[in-house]
Amino acid sequence: MANEITMSVSLSLLNGLFKASESSGAIQIDQSTLGAASGLVTVGTSEETLSFTDITTEGLLILQNTDSTNYVTYGPDSTGMVDFGRIKPGEWALFRLEPGITFVWKANTAACKVKYLLLEN
Repeated sequence: MANEITMSVSLSLLNGLFKASESSGAIQIDQSTLGAASGLVTVGTSEETLSFTDITTEGLLILQNTDSTNYVTYGPDSTGMVDFGRIKPGEWALFRLEPGITFVWKANTAACKVKYLLLEN
């Protein structure tokens, strides 16, 4: 089969007189292997690895920080966490993982509950 995943992204900004918007329209993506992992994880204030035992090759990952106060930082583990992203309270992030990279994250001040959905590549 082909085009098993449909994805679209839309963003708009209005800050005083400054306006901007972007919309990708819907795109179709092939999923080579059937599979997904999802859940709600408590992310603590120390570096933690997000493990996906049922996924052979990581693909698209969407995260949502459900905390109302604290943010979560994330990045690859390269003999210690390398922060490259932040999810503020209530925000979400969507990206494709590089297979084989160890995904590490931590909450800023207090533990946060984060929803995730990882699609097999």
